[in-house]
Amino acid sequence: MIVGIFCFGGISLILAFGFFTGSFSFLRQDNQRFVLVFHENVYGLHEGSKVTLNGVRIGRVERFFIGDAKQEGPVPVQIEINRRLVLRHMVASDNEIFETDGSFKKAIVSQLLGQLNQESFVTGILYINLTVQDFDANESEIDILHGFPAIHTKGSIFAELSESINLEKLSKQINDLIVVATQRLAELNIEKLSNDFLVTSETLRSALGNLSTAFSPLGPSLTKTSDKSQETLLVIHELAENLKGVFQPNSEFRFELDDTLRDISNMARSLKNLADLLEQNPQAFIIGKPKSEE
Repeated sequence: MIVGIFCFGGISLILAFGFFTGSFSFLRQDNQRFVLVFHENVYGLHEGSKVTLNGVRIGRVERFFIGDAKQEGPVPVQIEINRRLVLRHMVASDNEIFETDGSFKKAIVSQLLGQLNQESFVTGILYINLTVQDFDANESEIDILHGFPAIHTKGSIFAELSESINLEKLSKQINDLIVVATQRLAELNIEKLSNDFLVTSETLRSALGNLSTAFSPLGPSLTKTSDKSQETLLVIHELAENLKGVFQPNSEFRFELDDTLRDISNMARSLKNLADLLEQNPQAFIIGKPKSEE
């Protein structure tokens, strides 16, 4: 009798657990199922992960569909809406979202929008949150994917952050800047510019010498001014020579400029990789670097 009572109690507990969790398939046949397609890494989303509507749990993740593409393929996710959970929380009258049996109204399905959210930044566990949005007429049609109605999706917070930063675009722009700067520096004829300065300097010195000879009665002030002007032109000539040396293709300045721009480009690419890593594995900071024996 004791063994029988113990077995009966255990079976009752198993049946009660299965009934309340909806583990028996025949109890879940009337539940609604939808497919959401996420164009990002879904690491942290598992079978059984919760599905919420504005933060209130109404279902779970049932399965995934993988293999549509070899690389960077979208990840369709099948979800199940538990009508028992909906009936427990929904208002009985004048409900704008659900029918009386706990299913979504047909007009509301086309307005649903799914997004990946994190339960905790420490664990990195993901869940799907549904909201109701107003879409354009061309986006309000319901598509059928893998035999189930498809729900609109948008990128997660990390995906939106990564897209807004767009370090990959910044890296490309820096690379383009390096190419354009190199071309412009190569096109800059420093030797011709230096020669022009030199010719201008000689011409002005000759003109000032003639002017000093012709107007010598004006006094020594004009001679002094001429000497100062000649000194200034000599300084300009030296400046042109220095610029010529600085912008030579094999000069240290050109090498350092190219090297600096290249380092900035590599840094931007590294930041982009870091942003992608945090998007895919937000718990990386907590877990840290594994030990050698691991």
